[in-house]
Amino acid sequence: MIAGVKYICMIILMITVLGSTPAKSQQLLDYIVAVVDNHVVLYSDVMEGVKLFRIQAPDEEESDLMDRILTRIIDTKIIIASAHRDSVAIPVDQIDNSIRQTTDQYREQFGSQEALEKLVEESGMSMRDWHRLLREQKEDEYLQRKLEEERFGEIRVTGLEVAQFYESNQDSLPIKPVQVDVSHIMMTIQPDQDRESKLRERVDEIKRRLDGGADFAEMAQRFSEDLNSATKGGDLGFFEEGTFMSSFEEAAYQLEPGETSDIIRTDLGFHIIKLEERDGEQIRVRHILILIPQLPEDEARTVDTLEFLRERIHNDGESFEDAAKKYSEDIDSSEKGGSLGQFFLNQVLPQFQSTLDTLTVGRISPPIKVVDQNSTTFHLVLLKERIGGGKLSLEEDFQQLTMLAKQNKWDEVRRRWLADLRQEVHIDKRGFNPTP
Repeated sequence: MIAGVKYICMIILMITVLGSTPAKSQQLLDYIVAVVDNHVVLYSDVMEGVKLFRIQAPDEEESDLMDRILTRIIDTKIIIASAHRDSVAIPVDQIDNSIRQTTDQYREQFGSQEALEKLVEESGMSMRDWHRLLREQKEDEYLQRKLEEERFGEIRVTGLEVAQFYESNQDSLPIKPVQVDVSHIMMTIQPDQDRESKLRERVDEIKRRLDGGADFAEMAQRFSEDLNSATKGGDLGFFEEGTFMSSFEEAAYQLEPGETSDIIRTDLGFHIIKLEERDGEQIRVRHILILIPQLPEDEARTVDTLEFLRERIHNDGESFEDAAKKYSEDIDSSEKGGSLGQFFLNQVLPQFQSTLDTLTVGRISPPIKVVDQNSTTFHLVLLKERIGGGKLSLEEDFQQLTMLAKQNKWDEVRRRWLADLRQEVHIDKRGFNPTP
């Protein structure tokens, strides 16, 4: 997986190039750098693209970055102007669906709506700006794709063209993507048993009072360590399945209105849940949470356990598969001896990538720490096989080379088409020196 900030910067950079800029950039000292048909391109449009590129790739040096971004904006506006002249209709429902899919994709990628909003804010936008520009991007993408399909349709290449493309571009062809076959053993951080027992006694006392008639909302205000909901009497509002941890939701959805659950253990701690009401597939609950904090000594104990297990597999002959079945807390993979299957290297967890890139086939990594929204886990990773990473060849990679040759031919056809369109559209490229 690619790191979260890079993903969001890429999408926002695309939006900036294809659409207008957020209000924040309009606070800059602005001037017109180009006019395309009846549309202006502002200095702030280009600078917003530069800023987001720097966030996405801070180590890359691009001496002509501003000119390249301006050219891309102009090209896009030329195509859009042509589409408008041809009265290409925009299907609203299709655009709405595309926006929902993109938003859902990034919400899932970053773990929550809150995480997505934070990344957008850090990029200098409000969510309102982002959604508006996302719609503009999707509309522009549709217009471009529709017009391009109508103008030059599907590109075809012959075998001879593929061979010629290969011979002419050997030095610049991409390296074969690396695929890895991996297994893992996962362990969560477990608290000290004595500390957990004392916290359990505290929760038992709260449950005893509730069973004796104490008001749930008052008890939540007094004792719950979920500070966001405690001030509201533990009220979490309405939600649907997939919002919270599965163990929490499973207990909540089994309740009847007015009913209180037994004590529920999750990765966060101990919960007592009360179902207030149902509305179709949604439910509204209150809860009381007593946190089980993860202390440094708990983490160190987990790392020591995995290090001991790693040494035993390497030195004492225990198989990784048997150890995964016995000790891994990842239920889905433990039944398969810890096997996660084959992935492209850039698709695995970022925490795994750097280790797998240098790990010898057949060896086991040191414990790798993975932090997500709800928990911290540690993993031993076995690299079973590594495939790819070399140069492309005509014999082994003809299909991929065909796709690259098609893309190269498409780029050339599109370049000539844009050159023709530039003759039909008024373009005034003024550059980056404002007129006094």
